[in-house]
Amino acid sequence: MASDSYRLRVFGLPVIESVAELAAATHLSPALLYHLCQFPDRFYRRFSIPKKSGAGARQIRCPARPLKALQAWLLRAILDSVKVHPAATAFRKGHGLRSNVTPHRENRYFLCLDIEDFFPSIGYAKVWTVFRTLGYNAHMSHVFASICTCDGVLPQGGVTSPALSNIVCFRMDARLAGYCGKHNVAYTRYADDMTLSATSPRVLVAARRMCTRITRDEGFALNERKTRVMGPRQCRHVTGLVVSDRGTVGVGRRRERVLRAAIARGATRDTGLTDAEGRRLRHRIRGWLDYLQDVDRPRADRLKRYRTALLERWQVSDQA
Repeated sequence: MASDSYRLRVFGLPVIESVAELAAATHLSPALLYHLCQFPDRFYRRFSIPKKSGAGARQIRCPARPLKALQAWLLRAILDSVKVHPAATAFRKGHGLRSNVTPHRENRYFLCLDIEDFFPSIGYAKVWTVFRTLGYNAHMSHVFASICTCDGVLPQGGVTSPALSNIVCFRMDARLAGYCGKHNVAYTRYADDMTLSATSPRVLVAARRMCTRITRDEGFALNERKTRVMGPRQCRHVTGLVVSDRGTVGVGRRRERVLRAAIARGATRDTGLTDAEGRRLRHRIRGWLDYLQDVDRPRADRLKRYRTALLERWQVSDQA
């Protein structure tokens, strides 16, 4: 079956109808492309990292250099041009944690849901459908889907996995956003974290049932153990940020105090740390301040002034 070249041109995507054309576009040999497509599972390094919750481990699959380069080309040439739903705030340029939380800051009640085994829930067939829907022929859709999957699913660690997950979830996001919009509920999704908020707790009860139904229809399952409901009397944590009663979004006073204590320790001379430990501590502090600059600029500026004053007072070098 031929590709839909007109549709591809409308989308601004490269028209590729054979592996030979893909080889010419990527400057990779047809023999290498054949092996990457036929035996993609051989081109991954597998390891696991503990989950933040402490329950189990997260399986990571990192592609080898040639496969990583090919996935990066697919991301730049094709997937980055595909629009995703506005409710999807992760893995997008100009968006981040703050973009995920800001739509909820005027509401008082929050419902946080977690999609279980998010990336492994997206299989080869869904990825094939993405490329086929864009206009690529069945064979090239198979080639692209094989390059982007490992063991038949999206690998966590793959270059194209984040973008493909947002594209695959477009219909689910549209259905959830459509329902929530009709019931005055705000909805966003940051990867596998779904957040709903409203001014009344009653509408969230019905929204939770609808979310369960829609996610199940779309081939996902919710992790009921991670479901959280938060009201105005609680500290409302949403994807690592805190929404205050005044509608401000940031990291919260508790985390600011912890970082302030770390800054004080790293900026004094008599810290009880070795030189190497002191450099690592200051390196982590700078990383935290860079993160705060994106999500909580007022606290970042306040802590930077505090840090500068201490470094000058104790005449401590900030070299990591």
